[in-house]
Amino acid sequence: MNASTFELSALIAMIAIGLLLGREVHKRSASQRLIHGGAVSSLFNYLSASCFAGILPTVLIIVIILRPENVIFAGIIWHPLILAVLALGLGSYLFALLHALVERGPMARAIRAEAARGWTEEDARSSGL
Repeated sequence: MNASTFELSALIAMIAIGLLLGREVHKRSASQRLIHGGAVSSLFNYLSASCFAGILPTVLIIVIILRPENVIFAGIIWHPLILAVLALGLGSYLFALLHALVERGPMARAIRAEAARGWTEEDARSSGL
């Protein structure tokens, strides 16, 4: 296996691990707090979780397997590890921000509908008070 094929397979592994871990983080997040914004909001939540969860596998694969050379970017010498972590961190932040923007309206409507419903007898029995 030549070097370019090896690097490509490592890149595919980083993406696959990030997406698989992101799916688990997204499931846990959606089970703890219901997503009201529909498929778009759920997609942004998943992408944010994937970027965030992909940071550690990316660091490990870059450090242990790839060991890339430094890169000159904007007149500064950077290690590709720093660029990868910054890109994934900013991606996670951007997708979380988009998720919050899409989720804002539907969440407010759901909270108003819940408040308008009031306290029912079933709520009183299930509250444990």
